[in-house]
Amino acid sequence: MLRIATFIATLSLMLLGALASAQNVTFDFDRATDFSKIKSYAWVRGTNLKDELNHKRIVNAVDVQLASKGLVKVETSANPDVLVAYHAIFDRNLQINGFSSGWGGFRFGGNWSGSARAEEMLIGTLAVDMRDAKTRTVVWRGMARKDVDAKASPEKREKNISKAVEKLFKNYPPQK
Repeated sequence: MLRIATFIATLSLMLLGALASAQNVTFDFDRATDFSKIKSYAWVRGTNLKDELNHKRIVNAVDVQLASKGLVKVETSANPDVLVAYHAIFDRNLQINGFSSGWGGFRFGGNWSGSARAEEMLIGTLAVDMRDAKTRTVVWRGMARKDVDAKASPEKREKNISKAVEKLFKNYPPQK
């Protein structure tokens, strides 16, 4: 009985580890907004990254997705329909991986061994807001959350950012 419980606990830890590495993408929007009227956008400052290279990757990825949705990028002075800003936040989380093996039980004097390893994970959250340029209220927001590989190559970083932003805008414009 103890062996089955240990197996289930180990399997649960492994599944939690796999789920933690999956990308979580959500979006929300103002139902009163007529998204068919949104044709232009301009960038405004959000919670931008201090890392200029990744900042440019995020802005470029958003520009590509908005252009694919038919929106035109303009200067703020050109009276855009929406103002776009991104917010990047990083958090640390603890991931615990465990393994056990053995046979028998306490009554039968079996052999039992196990180990556990704790690893700190860096988790990044990217949120993109679209605000009505006249009212300054948020009309659409997409958020992506994923484990970040701090040792990733520049190509891998660009691919990860592009993929996350593509998933963010998958449901834009939203279907009411």
